[in-house]
Amino acid sequence: MEAFFVDEPLWKGEGNLVGALEALFVASGEVLTIERLRELTGLGEGVIRQGIEMLLERCQSPRGVRLLEIGGGWRLSIAPEYAELVAKLVTTMRKGRLTPAQRDILALIAYRQPITVPEINEFRGVTTASSQIKSLLERELIMPVGRKHVVGRPMMYATTTGFLLRFGLRDIQDLPKLADYGESSLETQALAQIEASLAGGGLFSG
Repeated sequence: MEAFFVDEPLWKGEGNLVGALEALFVASGEVLTIERLRELTGLGEGVIRQGIEMLLERCQSPRGVRLLEIGGGWRLSIAPEYAELVAKLVTTMRKGRLTPAQRDILALIAYRQPITVPEINEFRGVTTASSQIKSLLERELIMPVGRKHVVGRPMMYATTTGFLLRFGLRDIQDLPKLADYGESSLETQALAQIEASLAGGGLFSG
């Protein structure tokens, strides 16, 4: 197994490894895994992880960005204390907020995935999920994950890395526990709580 810390120089040429990683995260605006960073830099896992640790130290208050671990990778995000300020700048560039119906359906998918449209309609007591599903697919918050082996073989849906990114989650297991909420619409309340806490969202988020 490769050593986590190494004694060899962390970067050759101009700049340094921490600066190189920061540049990659800024340019991509996406979650970058260790494997992807290895491909881009040609460096080993131990060196990359050491660089990430150093970048984490650099991205501390009062710096305007934070390095977050999300969905098995890493991504730069706006520091929470500056989120409201940045939100004023990016409001016109961001996709619109989720409608109540979209949030309801996304919450059900997040907590009960994989789930089908008929199951979503049954939970909600309405039959309007299909149009909302299309919108969530366009936003890349959900994805199809195969068909359920029942009559009609309806498509099943689950959340994406984009969902984790939007709500600042490292893993789907980081969703709030439903026991912390009331008796009805538990999933929606929990998801709304995350969305409210993020305010201005993350760097390059949509």
